[in-house]
Amino acid sequence: MNTITGWDALEFAVDHLADVIHTLLDGPDDVLCSLRFEQAEAVAKVLEAGLHADTAAHLMHRWALTEPDWDDAHGNALRRWLALDVAS
Repeated sequence: MNTITGWDALEFAVDHLADVIHTLLDGPDDVLCSLRFEQAEAVAKVLEAGLHADTAAHLMHRWALTEPDWDDAHGNALRRWLALDVAS
């Protein structure tokens, strides 16, 4: 595979993922409630790397809203995401 073609395909996939996550964020929390922190953050990191930091931060913000004890286990990481969401 051509390197440029590979990057284009990856960019398209990340853009598509951002669209899907954005659509899920507009709906009920059901999908977000089923994600563990590590899963949600992995998706957020991919989105952030793909220049969708606003969607990534919003995903993590919504995840924090579905997890009442987030501060105990993931406080530092989530505070960074929350600051990004507030800034965007």
